[in-house]
Amino acid sequence: MYCRLMVVAFVVGSSHAVAAQENTLLIPSDREASAQVASIVASAAAAGLPTNPIVGKVRYGVNITRSKPRDLVAAARLVAERLEIARTSLEPSPSHPEIEAGASALAEKATPDALKAVRHASGSQPVVEPLGLLTQLLASRVSVKRATAIVTDLIKRGATPQQLVALGNDVGSFGSGDAAVAAAEIRVRGLIAVLAAQGASGTATVAPADAFTIKSASAPPGTPPPPRRP
Repeated sequence: MYCRLMVVAFVVGSSHAVAAQENTLLIPSDREASAQVASIVASAAAAGLPTNPIVGKVRYGVNITRSKPRDLVAAARLVAERLEIARTSLEPSPSHPEIEAGASALAEKATPDALKAVRHASGSQPVVEPLGLLTQLLASRVSVKRATAIVTDLIKRGATPQQLVALGNDVGSFGSGDAAVAAAEIRVRGLIAVLAAQGASGTATVAPADAFTIKSASAPPGTPPPPRRP
């Protein structure tokens, strides 16, 4: 299941400051590996990429999974590469949150073409929420082709960011596998019905909590209701 890492705030003053700080803090048990990670972070910062995902990945490996230093360096390098690919795929001028969202989608096996399709469908609108939904669908084992089609179709139908977030949260509650994919498809059809009703009535938006009040009679037995958000 797709999980969001809680990353400690990290402020970049300059590439040299980043390198010095990361060399001290990230991998205390291995000075050489820590220096390599610091170099990766500094290079990303100098290139204008967000560095929080790199720092968060390494800290998670140090504190939670207790990964080996060489694996931490490899993970940091991989995250930096995904950030660069995401930025290129989401041109022109993606924001840092958009780049991070794109990198998260790539980590769930999204393709650069999928990111480009989401950007194209969104036009000048932010793509953080659409990419979040793409990531969750992929984490639930929906195919890249189908997940991309779902997200771009919902964008074109006028789904709001709040509706996309609610759908992503709903899909996430089903876990992963065939049953989760089937349940996700049902929820997608429910949102499409809501959007069609909005279009017919001329209603511009609907409260996020109301986006999934339509339930299909074909829902798999035991499918949990969508979570209610405060």
